Amino acid sequence: MLGVANNISDQNYSYLTVYFGVHETLNSIEIELQLYTLKVSLSTNTYLFMKGLNMSTQLENETQELLGKVVQDFTGAIATRMCAIGIDLGLFVDLAENGASTSQEIAERKSYQERYIREWIYGTHKVGYLNFDKETRKASLSKAAINVLVSKGEKFSQQGAFKLINNMMLPYDELLSSFKEGGGVNFEDYRSGLWEGLDLTGCTRYRSFLVTEWTDKIPAITEKLEKGVTFADFGCGTGRSSIELAKKYPNSKYFGFDVFPPNIEKAQENAIERGVSDICHFQVWDAKSGAPGQFDIVAAFDLIHDLPHPGEGIQAIKNAMKDDGLFLLMDIKCTDDPIDNEGPMTAFKFGASLHFCMTTSLANDGEGLGTVGLPKSKVEELCAAAGFKNVKEIEINHPLNSLFIIQ
Repeated sequence: MLGVANNISDQNYSYLTVYFGVHETLNSIEIELQLYTLKVSLSTNTYLFMKGLNMSTQLENETQELLGKVVQDFTGAIATRMCAIGIDLGLFVDLAENGASTSQEIAERKSYQERYIREWIYGTHKVGYLNFDKETRKASLSKAAINVLVSKGEKFSQQGAFKLINNMMLPYDELLSSFKEGGGVNFEDYRSGLWEGLDLTGCTRYRSFLVTEWTDKIPAITEKLEKGVTFADFGCGTGRSSIELAKKYPNSKYFGFDVFPPNIEKAQENAIERGVSDICHFQVWDAKSGAPGQFDIVAAFDLIHDLPHPGEGIQAIKNAMKDDGLFLLMDIKCTDDPIDNEGPMTAFKFGASLHFCMTTSLANDGEGLGTVGLPKSKVEELCAAAGFKNVKEIEINHPLNSLFIIQ
């Protein structure tokens, strides 16, 4: 059997039996190991294959999610333009004054082309700013929409914001050129709608917040204004802050300074319209020209971050303040590291910086501080360099602005 001689002893036979038994066992173990290795190999390949499928599915889901955001952003961009059209052409005002109307009725009242009005109605309804009755084909505005889109200078008015955003993005080729060649977009490159938008947003902010809430948090300011002092607004724009303060505190005299002549012209018109031209005076001024006088209260509202050289601006303001004077500074709320800014207004801040605040500074060989370039730490640094001793932030709980009283 198995080629083993018949005369093998019992002992030798036992040895052979053990040998062949062990050999058979080892072969069996080797086969089992090979099978196990094969199973492991198959399982690993299957795992890697399934992992690849999962990664592919995860990437597809992430891409689909991002595409959803793209669609939302497209809608937001179109909604902004639709509302800007409605504001610039007076379509919202017409609906507020006349009530629910068809496109033909609006076109006849405004002497516009009906086909354009009709398409505008459809689109503006779909982005949520107009009501539309399918049976009567009439569009209308809700009371909330009237507060946002029609009212001027009121707490919820956003007329100016739509005009501002629409117009600040129009010098597009000039902005692209600045990316490539340096420099920036000049004031003269913007259409009048941008300055109208700034005027309207200023009207809302100063009439509905500055004089009704913010200054009341600073008794040292209100007491002086009630008594009768000189108030200087540097970078006054169209004069809205001085004008609204003059309406509330008529015992004081107000002086506004701005580098852009059209702003000064508009400020003078606004003062006449609001009946305070006798106590409000406006003139063209540049920070490089130094202090235009000595004043009890000096102010800068949304100015410093725009200046080509913010330090020079604060120094000029310091030089224009009497020894016992006060400096009221309002600027954009932001964090030390720009990337840490959060909240619903963050994208607007960076967009405004790129399309206006930063680029106009760089256009004038400036530092390009930008919209989110003046956190409290920077305010303190610039004020200390100018000789101010005390910087105190006033809590106003506003999503866009910070307020400081400085001595």
